[in-house]
Amino acid sequence: METYRVAFFDIDGTLADNHLPHHLPFAERVPDSAKLALKKLKEKNIEPVIASGRHYQTITQLAETLGVDSIISSNGNCVHYRGQMIHENSIPPTLLTQLVDHLREQDIEFLIETSRGIYCYESNKYHGDHPAEKTFLKENDPLPENVLQLIVPWTEEIDFKLDPHSPLIAEKVAPVAANIHLKTGTKAEGIHKICASMRITAEQALAFGDEENDFTMFEAVGFPVAMGNAAPALKEKAAHITSSVSDNGIWNACVELGLITE
Repeated sequence: METYRVAFFDIDGTLADNHLPHHLPFAERVPDSAKLALKKLKEKNIEPVIASGRHYQTITQLAETLGVDSIISSNGNCVHYRGQMIHENSIPPTLLTQLVDHLREQDIEFLIETSRGIYCYESNKYHGDHPAEKTFLKENDPLPENVLQLIVPWTEEIDFKLDPHSPLIAEKVAPVAANIHLKTGTKAEGIHKICASMRITAEQALAFGDEENDFTMFEAVGFPVAMGNAAPALKEKAAHITSSVSDNGIWNACVELGLITE
């Protein structure tokens, strides 16, 4: 069996149970068995890394609780390895202005995400699930610099009408949210950056995921693991399917794959 050196974990629906109330902090939605699994992985010299569509600042507390030092955030558009930012993929200002104008024409509200924080217009009714940590903008304020992505509401009915030739992509990341970011921003890109920093190959990496934005992550590692609650299409790409997050899925997979012992 391949000697694995790193394991990448999505948060929502993978580490954290999405069926628990969302007002609870992430750490309280992570089963104790998953917390123990990550601790045991570290003891076995397998580095656990969080890989999420979410913003870096919203993940740091969870990472600290789990003893995780490296984070792929904003769908791979921001990468921290052992506390240092090693990659930032921001939308060029002209393209960003065009995108903002395009969304406003369609009356689609959005949050603006940079590695420093989340920005929101004062007039916004859409606040996503980022209730606290936002900086408010007035209508005529300039757009922030180094924008990684926009957070937008998602339903089956919303069509963002992005030009297929655009360098941007709208990606569903949660049941009611999507992110618009550069197509070059993927969790896979984040995985490549971390593997390069660790001087290891992708074959020495595992990934755990549940949602469609984990596809690129699954393609970038030697061994992809789908949660029992994962999207059917993602399960088809998995080398192993474990139980659901609420049914100790991460612990079960780590034991079944011989990464840790009970």
